[in-house]
Amino acid sequence: MSKFRAAIISVTLAAMFFIPFSAIPKTETFPSEEKPPVSENSSSAPETEIQENEKYLPEGSFRIFDLETETVLNVPYSDYVKGAIASEMGADFEFEALVAQGVAAFSCGLYQQKIHFAADYDFSAAPSKKLGYITEEKAKEIYKDGFEEKWAKISSAAEKSMQYVLTYEGEPALAVYHAISNGTTESSENAWGGAVPYLVSVKSPEDLLHPDYESKVFVPYESALEVLNKNGAGLKGPNPEEWFEGAERTEAGYVDRIIIGAATFSGEKLRNIFNLRSTDFDVSYKDDEFIFTVRGYGHGVGLSQVGANYMAKEGADFEEILSHYYPGTKLTDSSSFVDKIIKP
Repeated sequence: MSKFRAAIISVTLAAMFFIPFSAIPKTETFPSEEKPPVSENSSSAPETEIQENEKYLPEGSFRIFDLETETVLNVPYSDYVKGAIASEMGADFEFEALVAQGVAAFSCGLYQQKIHFAADYDFSAAPSKKLGYITEEKAKEIYKDGFEEKWAKISSAAEKSMQYVLTYEGEPALAVYHAISNGTTESSENAWGGAVPYLVSVKSPEDLLHPDYESKVFVPYESALEVLNKNGAGLKGPNPEEWFEGAERTEAGYVDRIIIGAATFSGEKLRNIFNLRSTDFDVSYKDDEFIFTVRGYGHGVGLSQVGANYMAKEGADFEEILSHYYPGTKLTDSSSFVDKIIKP
């Protein structure tokens, strides 16, 4: 097994659960009408292996473990891609961003299907909670009177996206995604410990323009002391303003680790125990309370959904978006590729 193959397999489980746009509470919705300034960034189109085949739609299905019902669902490719676009972005996003999201979701699903071919299922989701994908029936509940128009846009984006598979060295790419970066995406090596050539840090500066780029979490002193000590910190109580000092950060600015008392905490560990949106955070202390100031939303690896939407508004097509967030990958015609994936 090659070093690259071992590394990419090592991050698959960590990347299996994506942070969807829809996971943000409805009171913190992402407006579709914002008009960011034109970016000075430019991206060249990815190397492509596309044939003229406008009508082809690959057949097949994913075996998805439903986290709510604890059953394995056989979900047709087309239903999954439409549902992933609807769950992860929604119809108010730019069309080219929706196509990029669809290609990423389809490709990542195919990657996991190949890796988990001998397992009971390909990957997990919770469609009733809008985690990973949603069903058409769930979309009707969400869109109500606007369903027909919005679902038509999503379906059109899904149909276009399914004509392609994002690949690396002839295999489907682990095309993970997240809601908002801190202005730079994180590498898979820093996030999960496995280096993947196309999951590297890239600039996504327009993310900073989004109104939900920054969030705050307030944690009472006693609550923080309890949870940190449960995880081995051994704190006695004094000098709380010094507990979170000395954080080591990655090149992209995300917290790598912090030594707190007798324990070393990874940024991801602290994100989980304090329910933070991302691992790029600062901590202050005032009036017996810790204040976490957090930038971005999600693990930060791969495609930024906000960044993709800004790029589309600035005129980028889905190929340019994918090339920017997954450097070194290729777009391959799915008509000549899917059969090889599902029949290894």
